[in-house]
Amino acid sequence: MKKRLYALIAISIASISHVEAKDWVTNYTDNAGNSLGTITLDDWGYSGPNGRDASSFDPVNGFSSNPLDPAGGIGQLQHVITNDADWISPDTPTLTTNDGIFAGSIIYPNGNMDATTNFFQWGYTTPGGGTFNNMKIDYDGDYFIDRTDMTFKFMNYFDYKVEDGSGAPIQRVSTNFAFQPYALSNAKGWCGSVLASHPNAIEPMAGQLTFDVAFDVYFQFSDGSLSYSSTEIIRGFEMRSWGDITVDMVNSGGAPQKFASRAVVNNTNPASTAAIVNPDVNTLVADPAYHNIVSFHGADVIPDEYTCGVETPEWQAGQRGDGITRFSGLLDVADEASCLAQSGSWTRNAFSSFAFLLRADGERVIDSFDEAVYGPDPTIDSDSDGVIDSVDNCPTTVNADQTDRGGVDTNVADGIGDACQCGDISGDGKITNTDSVLIKRHLLGLPSNFQADFCDVNGDGQCTNTDAVILKRTLLGLPPGINQSCPAAVN
Repeated sequence: MKKRLYALIAISIASISHVEAKDWVTNYTDNAGNSLGTITLDDWGYSGPNGRDASSFDPVNGFSSNPLDPAGGIGQLQHVITNDADWISPDTPTLTTNDGIFAGSIIYPNGNMDATTNFFQWGYTTPGGGTFNNMKIDYDGDYFIDRTDMTFKFMNYFDYKVEDGSGAPIQRVSTNFAFQPYALSNAKGWCGSVLASHPNAIEPMAGQLTFDVAFDVYFQFSDGSLSYSSTEIIRGFEMRSWGDITVDMVNSGGAPQKFASRAVVNNTNPASTAAIVNPDVNTLVADPAYHNIVSFHGADVIPDEYTCGVETPEWQAGQRGDGITRFSGLLDVADEASCLAQSGSWTRNAFSSFAFLLRADGERVIDSFDEAVYGPDPTIDSDSDGVIDSVDNCPTTVNADQTDRGGVDTNVADGIGDACQCGDISGDGKITNTDSVLIKRHLLGLPSNFQADFCDVNGDGQCTNTDAVILKRTLLGLPPGINQSCPAAVN
């Protein structure tokens, strides 16, 4: 099976003049040149760092020491952990799902299959617990992940929910085939987090990567037992955390394969994305409730090829099934004799021309970042009051209610939380000797621009000369200082 280069079709979004979404269409043929169909990526008009697009995976500068990539090049470390299905991701059909080698052989009416991976017309739920660890990102957005840091969970069932309003429970179905996906090369690509205000900002951001992938395929019997079938190897598999993917294929046996998937772009609500018709980058809205929720998805067709693989010790010892992989890497050789001479295993894909769609929904975690370049984490909550510093009107003092009365004289919010204005009697946003004088004038009944809300600096429920003395001692750096728990107004 031969894979042709992308044919790019540009589609203008009529209602938005400044965005041009593109369909990246990959045409597939068998080795005889017969058309098998297409896989299409709608990129929503999204592009990555330095204008890189869906066809760009090679690094711009790599992880070297240069003006764009200081400190050895690694600006961020991230990891992603896959989640179990939650039935809100937008990639799943909600009317009819076919399951079986022959189209329509088994039908699940109104079946909603979330976190869905598709193989050979089977649907699978991607289990939680898969990991993409030590995801290295440099300062211009280059991605690198070591092969050993990518793990995919064993797939041998799907869960579905009937969407007919009946409230029927989630149902689990065992499948006729089971798969162990795994990476056979390091991954490279780009990450759009360098385009955001901060790697951990609550803004839409996405990325993509490519690597060699394999699937150890098992026949699965009704009692759950497995029988090894084959290992399918696909070079240059591509996964993205953005876009719509549509598979429209007919395999060599004549069976149609039609799958679809929509990404959950980092920091966006899956349900909101699902509701967008013809999405583009300007319709993606961040939602703090879904901070760092993300999905990676990709589709391809299994080629009619031979490959030389290096078998793992576990496999050679006869171990099979969940968590066991046949190969640990690939050897670039041209024929079986060269493969065997290097102690490799010469293998041919058994399911050539079959399409698949691999998906993993999960949660991204920022492990570290270069604060000297990106600045402090905008999601930090220094006072642990449940309001992050970037939006907290008093970030160093607990004030979960964010009360901001601006003073009794104006009753207009000034952007500074009351909890931070204890002692700011004048309401000018700072504490000076003037504030001590204003307390004394107030107590003497003299005219003053007096914000009584902020007078009780010792927290005893009264506005007295003691508060004026504490203000002076605070300015001199002497104890006792201002009580930072701002009380109710004292008049």
